[in-house]
Amino acid sequence: MSMRTLDRYTITSILKTGIATSLLACLMLLGVDLFSNLDLYMNHNIGFAKAFSVTILYAPEAFLLALGPSFLFAVTYQLSMLHAHNEVMSVLNSGVSLSRIVRPIIIMSVILAGFYFVFNEYVAIPSSNAKALQMENITKDTDSTNNQDIALSDMQSGYMVYAAIYSDSDQTLFDVSLIESDENGALKRRTDAYRAVYDQESGLWTFYDAYVYTPGPDGVKVEHIGDFENTVLLLEPQLFRNVSNEISTMSLKLAKAYLERMKGLNPEQYASMGTEYYKRIFSCLTPLIMILIACSINYRFKKNILFFSLVCSICIAVVYFVVQMMTVMLSDQGVIAPQLGTLIPFIVIISLTTVMGLLLRRQ
Repeated sequence: MSMRTLDRYTITSILKTGIATSLLACLMLLGVDLFSNLDLYMNHNIGFAKAFSVTILYAPEAFLLALGPSFLFAVTYQLSMLHAHNEVMSVLNSGVSLSRIVRPIIIMSVILAGFYFVFNEYVAIPSSNAKALQMENITKDTDSTNNQDIALSDMQSGYMVYAAIYSDSDQTLFDVSLIESDENGALKRRTDAYRAVYDQESGLWTFYDAYVYTPGPDGVKVEHIGDFENTVLLLEPQLFRNVSNEISTMSLKLAKAYLERMKGLNPEQYASMGTEYYKRIFSCLTPLIMILIACSINYRFKKNILFFSLVCSICIAVVYFVVQMMTVMLSDQGVIAPQLGTLIPFIVIISLTTVMGLLLRRQ
């Protein structure tokens, strides 16, 4: 058997098993999504055709969720069968090393990671956005982007703004306070208003029933100026929106620009938003990690090779997901950088699989 034939046989077998398992798992996830929303559909008198069309929009996301574990199973199954049927002995006796058998699988995993990223950006995310829009139309819920207890600071412009509530439907801030400081950081002026409404044409916020507090040598001067257009507050309305769940569905260009702006305005919110952003960027590495795990374990079991191989692969995969859960929690809270929260699990597993691969090669 030539190496090209061996590579084609290995890759074809893994792809058949991996794709079939992914589609089966995707179908199961679609069923879970349908039944979890069944009460909602019934309460709003949604027919089966409409409910089915909304559920189908979840299919791309479900397929990607199943892709990594499915190929973990596919690679583990293929390599364990090679050992169980003693086919690997024939290959090794012909002068082909185990690393040469694994090499095309690693190349396939890199291609699979690229496919994951492209499919997620151009198919899964638009489909998820369409599903969210359909669900909003069903529930008549348009308040998902409203926000409460907002605090933003633009230190370059020398002011901070607080608001109790932001209503996205009419782009209005309620119980808003604007605190301005001078170049030395000292308090310059404070403006309180019952509400502030954004004007799209002028790009300014109109403050209603406003009071201005100005510190001076004789104390604080209080002035009621009523309604006026504030030329100091230049933040766009979308910066006040609740986008904790939207950063992973924006276009990459818009998400990056929004994240950079929020880094200076609200460091606490930046931590959670940055975590979501980098999870979106690096989630494509999940199939690569799963396949590396499957390629690094020892298949030299005397009996029940497939069973014990799957157990070993799943145990290492569980370690990966546990580490990921812990680091994501830390990055959400701002303890570590958002990039590290998503990269540390990959580094840990890659290091672990590398060590295991070297130990396996010595045996």
